[in-house]
Amino acid sequence: MPVGGYDPEDVDDRLESLMDATGRDPSNWLTDEELAAWEDGESLVDLLDEEDIHELLQKDGETSEEDP
Repeated sequence: MPVGGYDPEDVDDRLESLMDATGRDPSNWLTDEELAAWEDGESLVDLLDEEDIHELLQKDGETSEEDP
């Protein structure tokens, strides 16, 4: 579902980069079926639920605050 004012590809790319961060495993957020759908080109915005997206973004905020 597109969010007004945001390019869905940019949002998807950001979520992907957060999931790919060191020490993070996409299976923490995606089932095997969702992982397969993602590998087939499905958008993370469509696959992740709202809580998972918030968790990823929150972890990003924590990381950003720790970095100088």
